[in-house]
Amino acid sequence: MSHLTYKPHIGKNYGNSELGKLLIIGDSHYFNNGLPNNLSEFTVEKIKELRIISANFYDKVDAVLNQGGKHDIWDKIAFANAIQKPFASADQKPTKEDLDVAKLAFREYLDMTKPEKVIVFSSRIWEHCFNKSGWGKHLDKIDDRWNIRELEYIGGTCKAIGLHHPSTPGFDKSKFKNIVAQFLNSLSLNHL
Repeated sequence: MSHLTYKPHIGKNYGNSELGKLLIIGDSHYFNNGLPNNLSEFTVEKIKELRIISANFYDKVDAVLNQGGKHDIWDKIAFANAIQKPFASADQKPTKEDLDVAKLAFREYLDMTKPEKVIVFSSRIWEHCFNKSGWGKHLDKIDDRWNIRELEYIGGTCKAIGLHHPSTPGFDKSKFKNIVAQFLNSLSLNHL
């Protein structure tokens, strides 16, 4: 049974760029002007709009990952938000049930996109999924702070790291750009 409300965005060059198969997991979508007619396509449509609109989360992720022009990165990656319930505002808090469904959705996104590496830009999603045993194994840390895990999905494994959401107070784009570069460029996590 699918736990997905939102289909993931899969860039046209996903798996065919210097980033390989990189999946970005965000937190949630929120709608303060009513719900769109088709929630399933919302993530895909939102990414299509990025060249003509400004959106804080996407702009900051773009700045941390960017290797070219503004928003070119989205053609090279897959992206999905873990929480499957539409929120009314950015400060809405998920319930335990919302987080449990998000964990199941995260697993489905892995099975669908079969990534090599995953960056989770949400501490609450990361901590809900991995602050207990049972999923993946701890591999290493970057800067003695940012845990890296190996996750399994149908047909493979990937390396994953969890970082703060870009709207977190004090989110430092240059600091996280460095952490992401270390994560993406690491061939062997034992050398971090």
